[in-house]
Amino acid sequence: MKDEKESNLKDWKDKISVMVLVKQEIQRLDKMGIWPHYLPEIAATEEQLASAEKYLGHSIDKDYREFLMCANGWKGFLHTIDLFGTGDLIGSSLMDYVLRNLDVMDDAAKLSETSGFLKEELLPIAATREDIDLFVITRETSSHPGIVIWFAGGEVEKFPNFKEFF
Repeated sequence: MKDEKESNLKDWKDKISVMVLVKQEIQRLDKMGIWPHYLPEIAATEEQLASAEKYLGHSIDKDYREFLMCANGWKGFLHTIDLFGTGDLIGSSLMDYVLRNLDVMDDAAKLSETSGFLKEELLPIAATREDIDLFVITRETSSHPGIVIWFAGGEVEKFPNFKEFF
């Protein structure tokens, strides 16, 4: 089991390293400074992860948790979209903003009808204040945990898991 965990963490470190190289090349080509460019945050500690899980009342999706063990969030992960770290999961102004947007989306068109999931089954994991894009993962308590859904007003795309989303 320990070897599997170490192998998974190495895979995440490799994926993150490739993404850093890609983002550095984008930054090099972005002569007009159109997008912000950031590196991922330092890995979350086990204490930070446990605190987030205690706050949420359930464990964090395995793939997402392993990512957080290598990078505790990533500001500007996709243009102006921030990929949440443990601090955001516990509560941040961006998380508050996203939760309000989810409420509005649920009021306008029931999320259960458009995505197949109740609002309570969705955990925001990435968002921006610059646009209406937000990403959620179905909670461990969901009937189908670990699915990542991209919303931009309505559902844009579903990813079978966090790795596919990343």
